Amino acid sequence: MKGSYPKNISIISIVFICLILFLAVINFYISIELRSEFINYDTDKVISIANMCTGYITRIDDPKKMWYTLKELSDAFEIDHLIMIDTLGNKIYDSRSLPFELGSDRMKVDLRKGFKKLPLAGELIQDHNDFILRNQDPPFFLYCSFFSTFLSTYDRIFKWYIFYITLSLLFIGFLGIFLIRNLFLPMRYVARLADDMGVEMKKEDFVPATFNELYKKIKMKEETLIEFSSYIAHEFRNSIAAIIGLARLVEKKKKPAADIVTECRLMENLINRLLEYAQPLKTVPVQIQVDKLISEAIERAMIPKRIKINLNVSDNAKQFTGDYDLISVALSNLLQNSVTAIASRGVIDIESQKKENYLSMTIQDSGQGMSEQTMNNIFRPFYSEAAEGMGLGLAYVKKIIEVHNGRINVESKRGKGTKFTLNFPIGE
Repeated sequence: MKGSYPKNISIISIVFICLILFLAVINFYISIELRSEFINYDTDKVISIANMCTGYITRIDDPKKMWYTLKELSDAFEIDHLIMIDTLGNKIYDSRSLPFELGSDRMKVDLRKGFKKLPLAGELIQDHNDFILRNQDPPFFLYCSFFSTFLSTYDRIFKWYIFYITLSLLFIGFLGIFLIRNLFLPMRYVARLADDMGVEMKKEDFVPATFNELYKKIKMKEETLIEFSSYIAHEFRNSIAAIIGLARLVEKKKKPAADIVTECRLMENLINRLLEYAQPLKTVPVQIQVDKLISEAIERAMIPKRIKINLNVSDNAKQFTGDYDLISVALSNLLQNSVTAIASRGVIDIESQKKENYLSMTIQDSGQGMSEQTMNNIFRPFYSEAAEGMGLGLAYVKKIIEVHNGRINVESKRGKGTKFTLNFPIGE
């Protein structure tokens, strides 16, 4: 099943954000693993130096030969400063001392000045490029200060790397927001346009279905405008022809002048009704009690006694927000249509109930019903099967419902009555 446009955009947005977070986590994990490897490498190097020093101490007895051997070791591992001391603090070797200084008083050293504490047996402590290890057998302290360890080099690179990653994520984040915002622009525009024109947005196939509905709506408005112009021209032509004819008869004293006034009054009434339909509706939202609203609409419709009214208002659908007067007019117009549709005895069922986030009101009659063609055109202005009707009643009802962001639907069959359903959003 094809997904809707909003759903697809939401999925793309979520995937995009998750991908960014995934890449960030992977990069951070790799960085931590690399740092751990560099720490292990430096640690292994110090332990290797300590093992080699242990071998030299056990094999070489000559202090000077020992000094030159350890000097070569320092140069081989690029050690800036190498010190070996016994557990009493006596210096065994110092790469910055000369061979003839061995055994002098200056060979005493306290490594605790550079480190907060000395390591335990077999423990290694690091401070940037400096390491201190306590060898177990034979027992001695090994101090190594490297020119540059892999870890310190990596830490400097890692700081710039984190800075780069942060900037990249910020840039990608802003780019993602920009792209998502622009992807949502058409949807928001279509949604706003659909809401303004009273088109119900489809949950599936959002773009084609909604645009199709909008096209039909615009086409209908264009046709309505043409019909509106034609209707006005036709009615005005008839009224003017009648006035001219009456004026000639009055001139011949065959008709009283009052007949011209009567025809002008009819023309004025027509203009007022057209203006009433054409002007934009202004709503005054109030809390509406459904029981009171329906009772007043029934009273206004002046329903005859031959028609029975069945009223059913659910406990969770007894109030909503809207313009009381306008909705009362809409309900009374629908009830009057039901009365007209019932030739003799009949029933009108009125029901109100809450469905999801909207309040639904239905008016169902047992009248003669409508054909499919009539049902498709019933809300069009100037469409009326009654000879004396202007065809603005149900068009005005639809206008009232849509100005409340509601929807009106009709179901009808010949000989089986008609059902109008009004849906009002709750809390709007």
